[in-house]
Amino acid sequence: MGRLTYGNTATPIELDDRLMTHLRLVIVTKLRRNESFPLTLAMGDGVAETIWVHASIPLRFSMTQETDVDRSLVVAMMNAASSAGGLDLTRDEFARAVDGSRALHAMSA
Repeated sequence: MGRLTYGNTATPIELDDRLMTHLRLVIVTKLRRNESFPLTLAMGDGVAETIWVHASIPLRFSMTQETDVDRSLVVAMMNAASSAGGLDLTRDEFARAVDGSRALHAMSA
């Protein structure tokens, strides 16, 4: 189980390691390019929450294990992150990456 700690909170967002491996690649690439974007995640209670990913907001990734990278998934995630709507992991095209996830937990920034 991976954890994304976002902002100044002690409560991490928990994600499947496979999804975290891909999301980390996308976030690091976007921030390295100095590009911010919205990221939407489905919460365990069925509610979707959107966070703003920006270089000024502290981020920390931790994973139990790294998984193989699916290049086509990374490309799809990068394209979505660069779109007006941002990276919305509740969309059907990302379902195969999210299906393996346990309930997600998020916090406010």
